[in-house]
Amino acid sequence: MSTWSGVAEAYRRSFATLCAGSVPALIEATAPGSRHLDLGCGTGDLALAAAQEGRRVLAVDPDPDMVTSTRAAARAAGEHLTVLEAGSPVLPVQDASRDAITANFVVNHVPDPRATVRDLARVAAPSAVIALTIWPSDPGPHLAAYAAASRAAGAVPVPSTHLVPELDFERSADGLALLAAQAGLRIVRAEELRWIWEITAEDLIAGIAGGVGGAGRLHRAQTAAVRADIERRARELWRPFAGTGGVLAFPVTAVLVAATRP
Repeated sequence: MSTWSGVAEAYRRSFATLCAGSVPALIEATAPGSRHLDLGCGTGDLALAAAQEGRRVLAVDPDPDMVTSTRAAARAAGEHLTVLEAGSPVLPVQDASRDAITANFVVNHVPDPRATVRDLARVAAPSAVIALTIWPSDPGPHLAAYAAASRAAGAVPVPSTHLVPELDFERSADGLALLAAQAGLRIVRAEELRWIWEITAEDLIAGIAGGVGGAGRLHRAQTAAVRADIERRARELWRPFAGTGGVLAFPVTAVLVAATRP
């Protein structure tokens, strides 16, 4: 079972709004291009934004709940957005058939990152831009605070989901660029993106308690008492990031690499 199974609604309420922060940069990096593939579409923010620009978008995700969520968003895009339940590294997409490809925070979650990027290179048309984002190695302040809260609450650790060394890669602009270069792509951009993510503590807790990501897996593995203690401690550690109306405002750093198929 995928680690994303059953978490689509919790993700939509919480971390989808975080991942949406890189959407403008991904759209800009891949323009122009009418036949757009969005791998790991999640709840559909990027796919819908591309479709609203007039691109014909094929959005794919291996999780059926994410596909359902994106299909709901697709109603606003009409014939410009098609949604398919599928995943890498063997996409049901013809070779050299896509003018623009995006994978927003996908490569850092797949079991074989190199195989995934090679498959994206396979389906890219000549000169098509493939734009990828990942999270860097250091966690953002929202997750760093949660990790500190869980340690203070005596949380029981969960098994690591880190890739074995021969499959893993350096979680940085250089590391992601190397991954793309190893797939035969020419690097156009390799940089960090920064923005401020605004979210309420209730929505952030809902995402973690709903099982999203590593923090979610850890949270769900604890007793009810430990979960309550973590949540209380995390809220306190998030308090310095509270702004107007109590909404949390976290500085975010992500990695963007754009590359073309020669």
